[in-house]
Amino acid sequence: MREGNVMEVPLPDAGIDAVVSQEAFLHVPDKGRALGEAYRILKSGGRLAFTDWTCDAPLSDPDADLLWRGMAAQSLQSVASYRALLERAGFRIVAADDLTVEWGVILAERLAMYRRLREEAERAGTPPGHDAFHESYVRFVALVQSGELGGARFTAEKS
Repeated sequence: MREGNVMEVPLPDAGIDAVVSQEAFLHVPDKGRALGEAYRILKSGGRLAFTDWTCDAPLSDPDADLLWRGMAAQSLQSVASYRALLERAGFRIVAADDLTVEWGVILAERLAMYRRLREEAERAGTPPGHDAFHESYVRFVALVQSGELGGARFTAEKS
């Protein structure tokens, strides 16, 4: 295992076949720099595949603050802005798929499970979990179900 920073990846140029990320870029303060690093370490023809939260309009200040405090969500991008960041980094976009509808269903199921686990913990007299996370997750699910937030999967290739 190697520890590193996605904005300064401790790997040589052009040595990796694929870079995969699942809802991690939302925590990265400089997404362009991280995508540039992914491009740098990929071999020619290498693939980047990732999912992330998306939004077409800025969140309200209270929602942005809540998602920051509870889940460390940094600046969120729209599908169009992610496409532009990928192209700016040098990638050829293979696919950009909107997953918002599917996420709405999955997130509702996860939230129900999470609530049951919190209730079980409380009945057992153990800590139910981090309250700021819980509050932010409840709001996150509502934002996805209302369409104010979404999710997307991107696939891109190093030319």
